[in-house]
Amino acid sequence: MGTRSLTRIIPRQEGLSFNEGHEHAEESHVNMYRHFDGYPKGHGLELAEFLKDIKIINGIGGNAELGTHANGCGCLAAQMVKHFKDKVGYINLYPTNNDAGDEDYIYTIYPKGGEPCFISIYNVYEERCIFVGTALELIKKYNSQ
Repeated sequence: MGTRSLTRIIPRQEGLSFNEGHEHAEESHVNMYRHFDGYPKGHGLELAEFLKDIKIINGIGGNAELGTHANGCGCLAAQMVKHFKDKVGYINLYPTNNDAGDEDYIYTIYPKGGEPCFISIYNVYEERCIFVGTALELIKKYNSQ
């Protein structure tokens, strides 16, 4: 049996509380389901490695490159799916209004232009948020454990 996860991308807004990492005011741009290795030291670290160098921009300038820039949340969502989807099955897309189902962890990425993306990790079975921070903070926390 795999450790399943769901990864969502929701624009960060002023005053947004990260305490309830699975609830959100806006609809997610993507709900990416991962069937195996969804635990923080697996998918969490892989997700953080993917996000750590990406800058969220508004408009495409001459220096914008795939893997280091995302032109908003939709562009980031497309790049994330492209990065993780490398075989049949394993990674699937769910409807964006999907509530927690069989997932063990829910990862929510909160991008905001000109700032690092924040990531929250919600443990579904413990019903609590176990991490909130940047990609670099997630790497530091779960690489040292």
